[in-house]
Amino acid sequence: MTNRSRTIQTTPLRLAGRVLAMSTLFLAGTVAAQTGLIADETGWSGQIAPLVGVISSRSNLAVSSDQKEIDSLYRLSSREYRPIGGALGRVDYTITPGRLALYAGTPRTAFQDGEISIEVGARYRLGDAGVLSAGVIPTSVAGNEVWSDPFVTGQPRTATDASRRGLHLGMAAIGGTGLSVDYHLFRHEIDEERSGVALGLSAADRALLDRDATEHRVDLNYRLPAVSGITLTPGLQYRRMDADGEANRGWLLRPQMTAQWQVDRLSLSLTGFYGVDRYDVRQPVYDEYRDAEQLGVVAGVRYAEPFGWSNWSVDAWGVWSDTDSDIRFYDQQTGVFAVGLGYRF
Repeated sequence: MTNRSRTIQTTPLRLAGRVLAMSTLFLAGTVAAQTGLIADETGWSGQIAPLVGVISSRSNLAVSSDQKEIDSLYRLSSREYRPIGGALGRVDYTITPGRLALYAGTPRTAFQDGEISIEVGARYRLGDAGVLSAGVIPTSVAGNEVWSDPFVTGQPRTATDASRRGLHLGMAAIGGTGLSVDYHLFRHEIDEERSGVALGLSAADRALLDRDATEHRVDLNYRLPAVSGITLTPGLQYRRMDADGEANRGWLLRPQMTAQWQVDRLSLSLTGFYGVDRYDVRQPVYDEYRDAEQLGVVAGVRYAEPFGWSNWSVDAWGVWSDTDSDIRFYDQQTGVFAVGLGYRF
């Protein structure tokens, strides 16, 4: 077969999560997660940011009551609106000031796929070489359901549990610059994988649709020095999904650019991204490759110390994202608005 490729199936909630993941850098300001700094004093530090919002989406993959039953495999679902909520948080304990710290909580990539996960690890400064991070992601605590067979029409679909566990290795402030590199290794598993059963596909074709997978992800970001109060951070993400089903194997390449601007207590952030998905083999339901392109814009506003409250901030985000697949069943359109009240200690 001709080699092509793919990336992870992305639901609107996952896209919303990706938006909020990008916003965590902006939310926290200049903190360890962004610059690789380790506190100069022994002891505890951290941040927490509850948030609420609404998501507007169109997706046949969304696990929700509105999308439980679909009537066609050849068009996009109707638009739905749902509330979203959650919290970003992290606790650090500095053992050796400026040198060694332990951390636990929601990593900055926690919402990358719409899954709130917990990471536990350590950061260690390697002199002028940079700050090394190593962590374990033992479980996801939200966003962990998919349709057992997404291709069921004319009757209710059944949701099943999905899990994601992984490892993280990263280096920040490389050579004293704004360059950071992160590598993640994930294992995705689905409890009841029944893709294609309702269509009567052969065992060989159903095997092509198996979504259990090992994912390799590399993120490169370079935070440029501020000019006239504006900081630019170009980035590039590469993901390789080695799925058990060949039709779900492949890669994603997504460049992005973030601009940040701060005036007194007000901070603004704008991120734009463009991604390309490519798949290894044809999807057997449609006899087509599920290649896709994705565009998105994320905007954020942060106001520090509202009403004179020290260490508090009010944060708001908005997003527009569109995924255009060669197979219309996988098209997705997402809009998100969320607000949160952050606290640093």
